[in-house]
Amino acid sequence: MSIEPFNKYHLCNFNERTTTEDLPTEAIRQLWSCNWSTTRLQTILDNWQENKNVAPSLEAADTLLCQAIELTLLFVQNNFTGPFQQLEEISNILQAKKFVEYDPFKRLMENGEEINPNVKLGELLVIAKETVNLLRQHWSDALYLQWWHMRLIYIQQQVLDELTSNLYEELKVIADWLLKNVHNVDDKELQALLYLEVANSYLLFHRTQKSDAVLEDMCQYFGIVLNVEGLLGVRTKFQQKPLPQLCLKVQHTNSELPLALATNGSTIIPKLLLLDDDTRLERIRFIEPKDNDVMTLPSVLQALVLAKVKQLKRSQPKDRLADEELEPYIKTLLYQEHGPLQVRQSALLLNCVQESNQRRTVERSWKQCEGAVKLLDGTIYSLPERLSYAFASFLQPKWQVQLQLCELLMSLGMTKTALDVYLEIQAWREVIHCYTKLELRHKAAEIIQQELAKKPTVLLHCLLGDAIDDPNCYETAWEFSKHTSGRAQAHWGTYYFRKAEYADAIPHLEKSVEINSLQEKIWLRLGYAAIQLERWELAVHAYITYTHIEPLGFESWNNLAKALVKLGDKVRAHKVLSESLKCNYNNWKVWENFMVVSVDTCNLEDALNAYSRLSDLKDRYLDLEVLCVTIGLIVEGKADAKGQTQERLRKKAVTLMAQQCIKHGNEPKVWELAALLAITPLNRAQKLVKAVNAYTTKELEWATKQPYALKVIQICQQACELSLEATKEHTAEETDVMITSQLNSARLAAQAVLRATAKVIEKWTENEEALVVLREQLDTLTAKVKERMNAN
Repeated sequence: MSIEPFNKYHLCNFNERTTTEDLPTEAIRQLWSCNWSTTRLQTILDNWQENKNVAPSLEAADTLLCQAIELTLLFVQNNFTGPFQQLEEISNILQAKKFVEYDPFKRLMENGEEINPNVKLGELLVIAKETVNLLRQHWSDALYLQWWHMRLIYIQQQVLDELTSNLYEELKVIADWLLKNVHNVDDKELQALLYLEVANSYLLFHRTQKSDAVLEDMCQYFGIVLNVEGLLGVRTKFQQKPLPQLCLKVQHTNSELPLALATNGSTIIPKLLLLDDDTRLERIRFIEPKDNDVMTLPSVLQALVLAKVKQLKRSQPKDRLADEELEPYIKTLLYQEHGPLQVRQSALLLNCVQESNQRRTVERSWKQCEGAVKLLDGTIYSLPERLSYAFASFLQPKWQVQLQLCELLMSLGMTKTALDVYLEIQAWREVIHCYTKLELRHKAAEIIQQELAKKPTVLLHCLLGDAIDDPNCYETAWEFSKHTSGRAQAHWGTYYFRKAEYADAIPHLEKSVEINSLQEKIWLRLGYAAIQLERWELAVHAYITYTHIEPLGFESWNNLAKALVKLGDKVRAHKVLSESLKCNYNNWKVWENFMVVSVDTCNLEDALNAYSRLSDLKDRYLDLEVLCVTIGLIVEGKADAKGQTQERLRKKAVTLMAQQCIKHGNEPKVWELAALLAITPLNRAQKLVKAVNAYTTKELEWATKQPYALKVIQICQQACELSLEATKEHTAEETDVMITSQLNSARLAAQAVLRATAKVIEKWTENEEALVVLREQLDTLTAKVKERMNAN
């Protein structure tokens, strides 16, 4: 069966450019009509039961795939996009068919993770997967069939409450294959859609780097540039002076990407609600009038901008600065006149998150999110409008949108209102939190026990354990799952973890990640518990795995480095801390750890850079031990681990010490270290004189302390010796005036030291020999100064 019976119309990327006349077969025309009745569903289910064990013919493959897609889209409609129609009738049909072998709570489970209790008509998704898998056995190289396989993985993961490693491994294989064959798609817009859907799928599994790489490949292939520029503008009604504001500019040269007016022109997409604020403007007003015109983007580029902003949000730290960087992307999407409904819905929901922590916009955020929930239940939009570009638009199940609304309600103090919604969507973890906040924790246990009596699940057993602090509930959940639930072990281990009983927690946490390796929080807890028990190898394993899943948490990189140092692997610790700095450039603790490990591994340039950064982050930062070791190694000519030249290292060290001398001019050791790096005798002598002054200023009674006094005398001797040497060896830039001035400075410093030590010389016979040398140097200096003065 080498001929592929599938074509681009099977993708069902509903848009207004495609007419009924374009569709090649009756099955595809029926699919695109979206007239899906219960009678038709009966026919599809009967056909599947009759032919599920029969090898499909070339002619039957088209019909089979269309029916699988119809079941998938019917499932998506009733769980993701709305409108939620004929649920009861369809449920009755499925019950009458007695699809026991297609129980979604068993067949859609992965790595022991159950599907969300809000999932409706799960049997349709199971049958669709079975149909696609049957077809893939015969047409393994069918691109559009494999594309639908990836979409089914995406949908299945969305209805599971936790990420699962099995689905991710399956996704990786199919995504790689699709990207290798993307050029076999003969439509440029569909090529772009394939890139987007692969990137979005990676992002669903928190693989931000892979997602970014796919988006970059897409932009390069299509000649697209997303550029954020700073343009002068004002944000408030009373702002007099314009300030730089961020604005997104999208450049693209591919004329084969159809305009949004052509693909989604008749869809009246929802608008951003008016802010109605007495201070802030509805939109940034740029000084140049042309900059206030929002670029009109094709639908597929709107999906690209959405994908990019989602990728950036996932890959950046959660702070106000990062939010401001995302704003131009979101606003560009929100002010488009035409475009896909799902892109606008996703952009509005994302904007709700961005505005929810700002006093002036939090109310709009709540109302907008409420509107998004109502849109799902409403009948304003047709099903083709809801499904247009849907798989490139970060579809979310209805209950996830409701959860977002509840978070906003909670932030506004509407706990009871949020509780009602949580109860409706069976978000039991959040129900416990609400009752705890309302000081009614016992009510949470009662409700969960009632639900357990109706239909026991692993999650309910675990949450009952959380509510009443009883580890026996986790054991019950484990037995109920027949030893397959990673969630049961995760809750069990977390119970002991919170009690700081790490030895008891570790076996359960290890078992949990053995079942499902994509549990970020559990890897973190396992790593922390291992560190507390000084099980360094386990800690390294846990944190390495976590950083592969979530590479942006600087604390995990930091803890990984600590464990590696404890194991004696400082070279790897240095690389790990370098990654940590990419996640949090402004954390002084990470920089300090990086600096110390850099010194230990002889990465001298990194040590200097780290010290310089610490000086910026911490006012008056000073670590003399690190400076002494680093400068000492550079002066000795020690090779840098990365092969940097001595000239480069010395130059960086001189710059750093110049900064330290300015900041810590009263610290004598700083001047001594700076003197070590000085090239000419004159330069060294100047710094040593300052060191003598710093020593004598720092300790007022220095002459009465023998070791301290001896140190001052010795430094003064070096300054005098180098000052005299400068008269014979100096550069062209070092003038006679400069040399004479330095001779005089050294002479005065020697006089001050001798004067201060004269009163206690009989007490410290150890210093007498050094003082004799210093007196001789003073006499020589005095004579030399007179000689040079007379010569002038």
